[in-house]
Amino acid sequence: MSHAILDQTSPEKLKELFDGMDIHPLTAQLLVQRGIDNKKDAERFITPSYDTDIGNPLDIHGMSDAVTRIINAMKHDETIAIYSDYDCDGIPGGVLLRTFFNDIGYEKVLMYVPHRHNEGYGLHNHAIDSLKEQGVTLIITVDLAITNIDEVKYAKEKGVDIIVTDHHLPVTEEVESVKSKVKNGKNTKKYIQVVPDAVAVINSKQDVCSYHDDMLCGCAVAWKLSCALLSKLKEEINEKKKIKTKGDSWKKVLGTVATLKEGYEKWLLDLVGISTVADMVPLVKENRALAYFGLKVLRQTKRHGLNHIFRNQGVSKEHLTEDDIAFTIAPRINAAGRMGDPIQAHAMLYERDNVKAQGYVEDLEALNMERKQGVKDITEGIDFDHSAYSNEVVVVGDLAWGPGILGLIAQKIIDETGKPTFVWGGGRAESKDVEQRETRAESEDTERSEVRNKIVGSCRSRGDVHVVELMTRCMELFPGVITHAGGHEQAGGFSCAIDKIEELSDALNESIKHVEIKELEGGVTTVHAELTMNDVHLVTFNAVNVLAPFGVGNPKPLFAFKDIEPLSVRWFGKKGEHLEVIYPKGDSSKSDEVKAIIFFASKELEEKSKKKHTLLAHIEKSVFRGKTELRLRIKEIV
Repeated sequence: MSHAILDQTSPEKLKELFDGMDIHPLTAQLLVQRGIDNKKDAERFITPSYDTDIGNPLDIHGMSDAVTRIINAMKHDETIAIYSDYDCDGIPGGVLLRTFFNDIGYEKVLMYVPHRHNEGYGLHNHAIDSLKEQGVTLIITVDLAITNIDEVKYAKEKGVDIIVTDHHLPVTEEVESVKSKVKNGKNTKKYIQVVPDAVAVINSKQDVCSYHDDMLCGCAVAWKLSCALLSKLKEEINEKKKIKTKGDSWKKVLGTVATLKEGYEKWLLDLVGISTVADMVPLVKENRALAYFGLKVLRQTKRHGLNHIFRNQGVSKEHLTEDDIAFTIAPRINAAGRMGDPIQAHAMLYERDNVKAQGYVEDLEALNMERKQGVKDITEGIDFDHSAYSNEVVVVGDLAWGPGILGLIAQKIIDETGKPTFVWGGGRAESKDVEQRETRAESEDTERSEVRNKIVGSCRSRGDVHVVELMTRCMELFPGVITHAGGHEQAGGFSCAIDKIEELSDALNESIKHVEIKELEGGVTTVHAELTMNDVHLVTFNAVNVLAPFGVGNPKPLFAFKDIEPLSVRWFGKKGEHLEVIYPKGDSSKSDEVKAIIFFASKELEEKSKKKHTLLAHIEKSVFRGKTELRLRIKEIV
């Protein structure tokens, strides 16, 4: 694979652009590459401001209506249910809202997390029935339900109000009046968004919403709701209104809120930081601030479950980074939904008892190991010469594949083929009993029988094809093949009737002819600057790290080290799967060398590393079990 070094701005121009700023020339160069070319924007990017970069939650469409309904529910002692998704966005978001209600002293709150295998994604009628039987009159969703039009309607008919908090794309429908218009020989169709008829829909991806950032993750949306509620509760206290209530719950809430320390809501940002990084939303605008402050809080978190994970995995809280979220925290949270019961991950994050939290962490660790092995077993058996992989849209599956690992398999396939990939499965897993499972619907058995008649799947795209748009067109052109769809531009989930599974591949490969396919720059790795091994030191690392946290929209800088030869090459790790390459600096003395590593390396890479080559790598500081090491993380060897 080829690489290209981004244009480099001259030192004189950099000095002119950032005059008066005490920043390293490399930092200035990286800022310009990110479209930041003045002192004001640079200072704001490097040091986000809580007050200016985080918007007013009431500016989000539907927020005021949601706050009013929740306040009214607490005044009248209603039972509220939090209904969250089962991934590393929904789980922290559900924990956040549950923590918030607990901390303000409102006790009539139930928690519901649908089982990924036995129930599937989204809001379900049987869950609504079960929650209603337990006295619930208001359900607040987290990271789901924007596409659950029928289920919200069902809840309304049953007398249960729904507040939707979500960040996924709403459903669209074609406007009949423009069907006949023709442009450039093709039908020009107009689509409008359709959202659930809920008490409130809080989702900045709605066309009616003008909030300054429409890319918040689901947990962040839940946090915005808690901030808006807290603000309103403080107003109620300040106004000292005398309100008649059915019980003492409202008085308790006001009394508890009055004792909360100023800035209480900021201590919930550890959960927002986890989800913002794990859900791979762009780390720009408000998301950058949320990730930035989220990491600061996470380094001080008192959540027992997280602290057990950090200790078990040798993670230094003081030096915790976005990589620790992506590669240590998120996989263990997701493992519960993929391989077991998502309530286990919820319990791990929420549990106040240290011993119980440790038990949940051990359960998640076992599930994560099972998840790794399951993906490995399947992907190692893939035959890319099979005709399925020659189609424009790759559609593969097996009834024995568990739904929890389908997205991971799809990503492996797309990494190999580069094509939009849909992976389906039918494996089912039974739930494990966890203390917090008490609100799981007893009527689940009915739903399970319905789920068993469906195939569930995950899909991925490189970004050239919008998978939600593709699935929407498929549902229009081939009714009944895909029965439910949702997600983002590059990742989504779907359901398919089991008797239609043979039609899925043909339907999708026909439907892709009716969606836009974007041109992507392929095969070229972007390099931010050329360095030498003499540049690998703490000053350079700090010049780069000042722009962290890195992620989508703010990529970790990649550097090229040209025409180098190693001092040594060796495999390491329990199974000898990782590669370490040692390079000399200016001279060849062993005391002055640079270590570069790559996890799960190929034999081909090892052979390349032994010859003179160009190394593409990130510079990183590893702190593992108290030992600090400055090193390079290998991306490619060319």
